[in-house]
Amino acid sequence: MSSEGNTRPKARANGDPPAASARRWLRVAGLAFGLACFAGAVYTAVREKDEFAKAIDALRDPPPLAVALVLASIAVGALLSGLLFHILMRRFGKVPFWEMQALISATAFANYLPLKPGFVGRVAYHRLRHDIRTAHTVRTIIEAIALSGTVASMFLLGLVAFRAMGLPGEWALLAPAVLGIGAYLPKVRSLSQALLVRQLELALWTLRYWAVFRLVGAPIDLETAIVLGSVSVIATLLPIVSNGLGIREWVIGLLAPMISHAPVSTSQAIVAELVHRVAELIVMTPIGITAILALVHYNRKRALAPSVTQ
Repeated sequence: MSSEGNTRPKARANGDPPAASARRWLRVAGLAFGLACFAGAVYTAVREKDEFAKAIDALRDPPPLAVALVLASIAVGALLSGLLFHILMRRFGKVPFWEMQALISATAFANYLPLKPGFVGRVAYHRLRHDIRTAHTVRTIIEAIALSGTVASMFLLGLVAFRAMGLPGEWALLAPAVLGIGAYLPKVRSLSQALLVRQLELALWTLRYWAVFRLVGAPIDLETAIVLGSVSVIATLLPIVSNGLGIREWVIGLLAPMISHAPVSTSQAIVAELVHRVAELIVMTPIGITAILALVHYNRKRALAPSVTQ
């Protein structure tokens, strides 16, 4: 009897639920797939020696305005992402604006690591710190993903529609604003406000691609940048691969030469996406680390507050 009683808890402690184990292996498989795609994209870019050399030569003397636009758009985009989640989360709990900004920056930085630990950390933080149910945090994340897909799709559909009407395709960047009327309807007010924030954020992706291709000496027009930015955002949303690792490189590398009005090689397009990723790391690493340190200091101070008052 005693041995049986000892083995049952041990089995429960050591055994993983089948669903959790499957999700873990799926994340590992996604990471392996993403790394393989990434390595293949880099190999493809380097193999086109002449075009790769052109891109590298252009990077040695980049246009200052393009550099500033890429870096600034990433930083402002992080701020807008924090604002979006602040709007969505306030329906379920009170989270100070600065704390939400820090949390989103911290988790965005953590999600550059394998297996996207930032997602789990954000859910746990809201549960422990703000007593917000896990289901509500997950709901806001799903809503944010849906808003990204909606805005990106409306950019693409708007581009096609405006071109068909003989109007400049750049007007597509304003297309999602038609859903802003929902801000006057109480039931969907938060979602509508969040969509307008996401619209601004994804418009920055368009400007970022417009700028990053100039950095590699392969300028593209704004309409091409709208397509590349929208498709890249959709690729980033794929849950199996963290930040669209490898997928974005191939999508941009194959699509840009097909749709650009100016000549762009596959190698230049892949290098442009690699520069994009490096720029994200350059901006988000100090922001993310600072955010993590700020949250740790703040919560440590709160934990010590009762003992100090006593």
